[in-house]
Amino acid sequence: MIKYCKFYLFVVLSLIFASCEKKETAITLPAKGDGEVLQVDMGSNYDFQYFISLQNNQIVHISPTKNWDLAFSCDPNSHAVFLNGAKLMSAINTRKTNFADVGTADTNDKVQNWKYDNASGLIDSTVLGDWKGKNDIYLIKLSNTSNKVRKIRFLSEDIFEYKIEVSDFPSAVPTTITIPKRADRNYTYFSFDYLAEVENVEPAKSGWDLQVTLYNYTFYDQNPILPYIVNGILLNPSGTAAYKDSLSEYTAINADFALAAPLSTRKDVIGYDWKKYDIDKNLYSVESKYNYIVKTKEGSYFKLRFLDFYSSTGVKGSPKFEFQQLK
Repeated sequence: MIKYCKFYLFVVLSLIFASCEKKETAITLPAKGDGEVLQVDMGSNYDFQYFISLQNNQIVHISPTKNWDLAFSCDPNSHAVFLNGAKLMSAINTRKTNFADVGTADTNDKVQNWKYDNASGLIDSTVLGDWKGKNDIYLIKLSNTSNKVRKIRFLSEDIFEYKIEVSDFPSAVPTTITIPKRADRNYTYFSFDYLAEVENVEPAKSGWDLQVTLYNYTFYDQNPILPYIVNGILLNPSGTAAYKDSLSEYTAINADFALAAPLSTRKDVIGYDWKKYDIDKNLYSVESKYNYIVKTKEGSYFKLRFLDFYSSTGVKGSPKFEFQQLK
């Protein structure tokens, strides 16, 4: 109990101090190499996400991080549905099939069992999971800062669309909604507030490599486990792969190293832990030991490392990284 209290106090203090905008203590940043440098400004509250093309050294698209709730895979061979980790959304499977039978007792009985997605991008790492053919009704909590809950049942999916039933909580009268699959996108995004698709969340899947965004990460080494919103980098699930290295010098990484690297298509290979937070100094700093290899869908190889997390005026939420094409 004492250990948990100390950790909880640490987290609370971290959030308080991280939210205070003041001049930061000067730190030594990694020296720039021969590659390109790109920096994005998410805002101090991380309100915006960025989609980046390494191939073109370009910011392709910018959109709000929290204006959607569910992401439906547009892959014709997938029926995965993801929660918006930027809101720390969670869900439970009631194992019931009648909307009228799902009520307050289902949330009270399972208040400690709300589950969260893993950011790997795999269907078996999602709370909603392999829902096909089960007819189950799920409860979805819309954020970690409110008690808004929605009921949802997934009726069907094919190469063209999804059909779902949705209702407020604890209403027993669902609305049937069709969610289209869009061939040029990774996901179709849906809002419970508007009961409609949210457009322009992401660009066409053919035009970007990295997404700078917020997502959920669950710290399972804590007791109880701690779901938390982190700021990090996710891969384009359509053809992008990466490798995380902690043993090599960035300047020594060449094409031979990149071609031999054991790449992964997990979306969170790069992730969030390329930076760390010092609660005593109220300061984020870059973990200089981490380097990354990124292979784009075009077959190009890049090496990448982070340089900073602050803007030129000292505001957090501005990841800055260097990258260089190796092949």
